[in-house]
Amino acid sequence: MNNSPPILQKAVILAAGFGKRLTPLTDTRPKPLIPIGGRPILTHTLEAVKKIGIEEVLLIVGYKKEQIENYYGKGDSMGLSITYIDQKEFLGTGHAAQLAKNFAKNEPFMLIYGDLFMDPQIYYLIKRDFTKEQYHGIIAAKSMPDPTKWGIMKVDEHYILQKMVEKPPDDRFGNLANAGVYVLAPTIFDALSTIEKSPRGEYELTDAIAARVKAGDKFHVLDVSEYFWSDVGHPWQFLEATHYFLEQLPGEPTTKSNLPASNLINEGGTVEPFVNIHGTVKLGKNSVIKSGSYLEGPIIIGENCVIGPNAYLRPYTTLGDFCKVGNGSEVKSSIIMNHSAIPHLSYVGDSIIGEHVNFGCGSITANLRLDKKSISMKVKGQRVNTGRRKLGTIIGDHAQLGIQVSIMPGKTIGAYAHVGSNTVVRENVPSNSIYYSNSPVDLKKRSSI
Repeated sequence: MNNSPPILQKAVILAAGFGKRLTPLTDTRPKPLIPIGGRPILTHTLEAVKKIGIEEVLLIVGYKKEQIENYYGKGDSMGLSITYIDQKEFLGTGHAAQLAKNFAKNEPFMLIYGDLFMDPQIYYLIKRDFTKEQYHGIIAAKSMPDPTKWGIMKVDEHYILQKMVEKPPDDRFGNLANAGVYVLAPTIFDALSTIEKSPRGEYELTDAIAARVKAGDKFHVLDVSEYFWSDVGHPWQFLEATHYFLEQLPGEPTTKSNLPASNLINEGGTVEPFVNIHGTVKLGKNSVIKSGSYLEGPIIIGENCVIGPNAYLRPYTTLGDFCKVGNGSEVKSSIIMNHSAIPHLSYVGDSIIGEHVNFGCGSITANLRLDKKSISMKVKGQRVNTGRRKLGTIIGDHAQLGIQVSIMPGKTIGAYAHVGSNTVVRENVPSNSIYYSNSPVDLKKRSSI
């Protein structure tokens, strides 16, 4: 490599995937548009790269690409220049990265998996690491307690990559797993054009990196384990990411033993008399908190929302725009997306509620097993232990609940599903169905009866 310091001006974000483990949320939107703290995951990534001086961005899109393109356009509102390439075939990360060749030209670029949420400091460290030394590439890595489940990178004493091992039998190669953020020199395209499909039938970016290491390229592995990082691959990880995000707001969080003074960040909303606020509450434009309501921050409330009267919002809750939490309703540690309503006498705990969802009066999300054991969810047909003692429901867009619906912990309700009054939801409800007396009925067939 030459002796002049490299310049990093471009970023490529892989945002084409479906996100099957996140259904029903991804039945109606691409994964990068699922919100954390009221803004899509992808927005957090774009803001982070802009902050470190990268303004040229290529988005590799695919599933529901029109939503991403319509949301960000050419990037003018964010001070970015955004272009798009449609990944028509999903043939792996290597195939997606190869699509960036004309965009990168003969310059190094940052490559980011579009379904990551992390401390923005990581992006700064990666750029600093690349520009201060003469490396051919940087790979962010995170230590994992069980390396047998990950692709592990063996490094030398200077953290220079020696070998990449997919799901090793033990920790003999260390425990640093690929964190999905890279800086790559243009030489990577030479390897991408020659690699073959992996045993799972995909072209792997890691295979191309391994080929460049054999050719003598120097990749530095940057350990970012001390920083928050999540691939938000399962629904409950969005609750964890939201928890982290809200903790970055100023002030102390509210707990059972700590009721900090009110810290209202008012961006144009209205707070009526006789409202109690503890901790930090960010209130959006034209939103109203009505009398008798009690709020425990950290909380984010979007624009044009109505809270109360006599509503209870508990810590680590975020509301999108045009939401309603009405009389006698309680929301705790949950994500409520745009245009959704919890109008009266309902409880939502440790849950994710999609857009345009309506709760009937007295509907309840159970979030704790009677035996207090961790809650499992059915994901892609397999039962997965979430590791959480408290987890409510995941509800897709446009779902409607009748009055006095009870939802058992860890159950999902699909997009456009209707749940009848006085129903106990004991199993996942498919999208586009009617569910009552524990019997799902296809919505299209049912509506024709």
